[in-house]
Amino acid sequence: MSGFGDRLAAAVQRRASQLVLGLDPHSALAPGDAERLCCRLIEQAGPACVAAKPQLACFERHGAAGWTAFERVAEAAASAGLLVIADAKRGDIGLTSEAYAEALLRPPIDAMTVNPMLGGDAVAPFLEVAASGARGVFALVRTSNPGAADLQDLPLADGRPWHEALAALVAGWGDPTVGTSGLAAVGAVVGATVPKRLGRLRELMPHQPFLVPGVGLQGGRIEDLGMAFGGRRAGAIVAVSRAIAAADDPRAAAEKLRSAIWRASGGG
Repeated sequence: MSGFGDRLAAAVQRRASQLVLGLDPHSALAPGDAERLCCRLIEQAGPACVAAKPQLACFERHGAAGWTAFERVAEAAASAGLLVIADAKRGDIGLTSEAYAEALLRPPIDAMTVNPMLGGDAVAPFLEVAASGARGVFALVRTSNPGAADLQDLPLADGRPWHEALAALVAGWGDPTVGTSGLAAVGAVVGATVPKRLGRLRELMPHQPFLVPGVGLQGGRIEDLGMAFGGRRAGAIVAVSRAIAAADDPRAAAEKLRSAIWRASGGG
């Protein structure tokens, strides 16, 4: 069984895309309406994407009905040939992390986001469950929100910012999982809103696939992302939500984004 890094690389090559369809249904939508909206976006924009990233909180706020809608959306994305990344940002003491991992790292979900701020023992259960099923984990390293600088850019005693120390940990966690594609099953969430950080983070994490949010309304620009790819087509995948969902023609918007990201990675 191929590891997640190799599966991601193959999917990017097969679909000629690094675009991730963010699915963040608005709070005003009932669970059934949220499900229908997400499935419609998968149908319209999915052909231009390599993965879908449903934001779990947008479903969980509706309780059991929301969880059912999430399951159906994930199944629809997988049926459309997309990788499914559960945007959960989980992370806790070992026993709780194990429960989170078992809940989310199973079909039809291919990968999930995790919060590594509790350290290696909190992340280890996610890595173990992911490895057992050829699934992936994307750890938050330098996020796209303005408040990220409050903590993630704080200097440590050795002069490094906190996010660089975290990047070194993520690289180490991923080393045993590097596949023939050169990509690990442990990736990093790195915001498009901090392009000046990309080169150094890529240097620290040469084998990590980057999951890059923040393009569009948050201010990130595709043309600034070249360093994120690290010379590999699948070195970075770029998550976009509102710029697709709010477009008059989601299909055309997604294809335009797909083409621009492909060019930014060195493609034609």
